[in-house]
Amino acid sequence: MNRTQKTLNLYPNNETMIFSNGTQETQAEVIKRKITELGSALFFTESASLLQLPTHVVMTTDMDAEGNIWFAIPKPVQQIEEFEKEIPAKMDFFKKGNACFVKVTGKAHLITDKNEIDNAAGLSEEMRERMKAAGCIAVKVKIQDTEFTDNTPKPSKSWIHASTMQLSSWFF
Repeated sequence: MNRTQKTLNLYPNNETMIFSNGTQETQAEVIKRKITELGSALFFTESASLLQLPTHVVMTTDMDAEGNIWFAIPKPVQQIEEFEKEIPAKMDFFKKGNACFVKVTGKAHLITDKNEIDNAAGLSEEMRERMKAAGCIAVKVKIQDTEFTDNTPKPSKSWIHASTMQLSSWFF
């Protein structure tokens, strides 16, 4: 099966992108739209520390006004104070049956202060309540690099059309 792979590196800044249909979006808006479309993600920490957070499947995320990704994970069994507060992390956003995915790398911050959650601009009230729940801890990922990959299948060409194109490339 023929597949095309389009990879687009995006960074959450204020650069405006103009698409073929004429719409304009900032790169942060493109990232937010793609992450919302895909919905679920695997959250990995890439720390060299002996005590690490386990890999989590994140089903609900939110982005603040600064382009940070916020979500809640179950509180670990260990004392939260024992973990590093700033951890290198990776998130792989995907959706079953969808041929595109988004990979995000950045710094994850474990948020234990409820005031910081309240003061985050652009978060939904539902996400704030989820992060304040007793058995959960809030995580904020400051995006450093984002990669969008689209693996949608190429439209197949008939063998006659492909042969004609090959012959014309040989002669011209």
